[in-house]
Order: sequence, then C-alpha cells, then structure tokens
Amino acid sequence: MPDLKFAAIAILASITGFLGWRLYDKSSETSELKASLVQQEAVNAQLITLSQTNAEAALKADEDRRRAVQALEDAQSEIAKNTELARAADAEIDASSVDEDGPVAPVLQRLRAGRFGGVK
Repeated sequence: MPDLKFAAIAILASITGFLGWRLYDKSSETSELKASLVQQEAVNAQLITLSQTNAEAALKADEDRRRAVQALEDAQSEIAKNTELARAADAEIDASSVDEDGPVAPVLQRLRAGRFGGVK
C-alpha cells in the first residue's frame, strides 16, 4: 500500500509540475502576444492617420476637378455664345446689299486679314 501512495504522490507531483510548466509557457506566450498587440495597435493608428490624410486629399482633388470642369463648361458656353454672335454677324453681312458696302480703313483691313484670314 505505501508503494501505491508513493506512486499516486509521484503522479500527482508530475501532473502538477507539468501543469506549472504549461502555465509558465502560456504566460510567456501571453506576454509576447501582448507586446505584439501593442505594436500592431501602433501600426493601426498610423494606418488610420494615413487613410484619413488620403481621404482628405481625395476630397480636395475631387473638389479641384469639379471646379476645373465647371470652368471648362463656362468657357465652352462663352465660346458657344461668341460663335453664335459671329455667325449672326456673318449672316447679317452676307444679307446686306451692295449699297451698304464701302471701303474699309487699311488698319481694319489688316486686322480682319490677320484675324479672319482675309476678305470674303
């Protein structure tokens, strides 16, 4: 019977030792995981800051693009108005009678030739 008691105590001591070793091992592993978690949280904070900066830059670029598109549309509208006015003036000139025609001052003739490519 004492051998059985001794064997039970030895088994219990072995199990306790094994569990103590496992607890120490898990504690060490937990410390490493906590350190890794702190590092990852710092990286995550940097990434969040970077993504916020990128989002702000994207919004600014989109606003700049909208302003540029609006300026181009305004310019195109102005060009269309000027084209319409020039065509109306051309039509009026073409429809005028020969009696309304007369000599053109040389300075205006040169301006017209330079801008419009010559006389009709």
